[in-house]
Amino acid sequence: MDTCKRVTILGVPFLHATKQETVELLTRRIVDNKKTQVVTANPEIVMMGRQHPSYLNLLRRAEVVTPDGIGVVLASRWIGEPLPERVAGYELLHALMVQADTYGWKYMLVGASPESSAGAAETLKKQYPNACYSGHFDGYFSKEEEKNILDHIKRERPHLLFVALGAPRQEEWIARHLPDLPVNLAMGVGGSFDVLSGKVKRAPEVWQKLNLEWLYRLLSQPKRWRRQLLLPKFVLSVLWNQVILRRK
Repeated sequence: MDTCKRVTILGVPFLHATKQETVELLTRRIVDNKKTQVVTANPEIVMMGRQHPSYLNLLRRAEVVTPDGIGVVLASRWIGEPLPERVAGYELLHALMVQADTYGWKYMLVGASPESSAGAAETLKKQYPNACYSGHFDGYFSKEEEKNILDHIKRERPHLLFVALGAPRQEEWIARHLPDLPVNLAMGVGGSFDVLSGKVKRAPEVWQKLNLEWLYRLLSQPKRWRRQLLLPKFVLSVLWNQVILRRK
């Protein structure tokens, strides 16, 4: 693992870096042919780690964990080790595709619905024509189909593998298969394929600047309210953890 500073929040080690510094680090690792799992972790993912020790161990083993959520950045300030900024998965995907376009890297997509997967592939091919598209597969695959996907990856040897299976499945899938795959970087990207395909609209820029993207998503997708209940639990867990540390 690189020597960059990490900030640990509820057991999860976040990379202490700006988005640009993160991209530079990941680019160096790809150029140096180092294998990297990237996790873009929001408070929900952190709390999943609190609830499931095996998932927390996975997060700790990942080469790079970025703070995808203003809640994580705020928590870093509360514990006195402020992270420079939020590094959102959707933005990091595009930043890596810029590098793929520059270097002519291969990329491949796995996950989401057939429509979103195909739509995301078409969008990326248009936006980054110099990057080498190596195929896409939706996330509704059987065991036999999964073997075909893995065989395809082994043949194509993509530099970048974006996996949209939702947390924690996407991180678990990557951790299980990446050691045996000729892939430089694999990253779970959640609902990014839905946004790329146009199926889901991302929050307007003003909402993003106000760090209210989570609220926009909740208002536009009310079914997410159960997941949002983890946010206050995350806040209380961080604050209570600080109280315990001060008592020691």
